[in-house]
Amino acid sequence: MNQSKAKETRIMIIFMCLVAMCVGAFVLLNAQQEDSHREDEAFNRKRHLFFLTDNNLFDGRMVLKIKDKIGLTGKQEEKIENLMLEHEAFSIRSSGEIKIKELRLAVYLRAGKTDRKEMEMYIREISKIKTDMIVHYVNYLLDVRDALTPRQLEILKQMKEQENNPIRQRERQKGKNKGVDSPPFPGW
Repeated sequence: MNQSKAKETRIMIIFMCLVAMCVGAFVLLNAQQEDSHREDEAFNRKRHLFFLTDNNLFDGRMVLKIKDKIGLTGKQEEKIENLMLEHEAFSIRSSGEIKIKELRLAVYLRAGKTDRKEMEMYIREISKIKTDMIVHYVNYLLDVRDALTPRQLEILKQMKEQENNPIRQRERQKGKNKGVDSPPFPGW
């Protein structure tokens, strides 16, 4: 009886070790995938910025980071900061509205009987807000560009064309941009 119990204990220990190894391998694999996803996300954000700069549109944060290099005046800096804050506030409000409408749609769909016209109304409301966000974003980028002088725009153009730009080099190495512009609005 003791030998049988000892054998069962050894089998149980081996089984638990195998389970622990499988869980560990799963956690490690999942962590690697998350790291890869974060890296791809960061890379896509950088591609998005290049899409914008290739089309002479510049995000306010980027312009403020290089303000000394392009000779931004205090008045220009203040204007761009105000544009940025206004855009951020609009984006936060709009994102909140989208989340609320998506939750209402989910509750509606789970309720059982679904009226397709009602469902379509929810979807159109959500799509309208997303479209308004895109239009507002492009207007914000155009306003930032309009705040710059022709000379500053020329400096930005020269900076974006530098061949030793590490982001552009990485983009070429990864082969991610194969003659197709990256989408102008990441996540949409």
